[in-house]
Amino acid sequence: MALLLLLLVKWLTANRYPYEARPLLTKREYHFYRMLRRETDARGLLVLPKVGVKDLLQVTSRKHYMKYFHRIAQKHVDFVICDQSLHVLFALELDDGTHDTAEAKERDHFKDMAFRAARIPLKRIRDYDEAGIRALF
Repeated sequence: MALLLLLLVKWLTANRYPYEARPLLTKREYHFYRMLRRETDARGLLVLPKVGVKDLLQVTSRKHYMKYFHRIAQKHVDFVICDQSLHVLFALELDDGTHDTAEAKERDHFKDMAFRAARIPLKRIRDYDEAGIRALF
């Protein structure tokens, strides 16, 4: 009986995936999102949170496609501001202290240059209030 119970437990746990739901935004991101929504709603714009860079940029080099695709494949931006037709107006990064390391600055620089090449404004904000958010537009 114990062997049967052990086999049943093993079978049940073997067929489970080790995942659980997590919030889409951190508390800080959500607070910022709510303030951002007030501004975008007033302007008839949309806010899209956590958008993959690969969904915003396309690689133009056929010869080095995979090299450049891999550089953006696992990255995202915190928010994208669009018009009602989902035309991207700009992307937005909510920076904090984690962006102060040399490694983070290098990643941020790459992202800044990639968005510049694609002609999509990438704006960064660290300390924010309603006036600072309004100034983004």
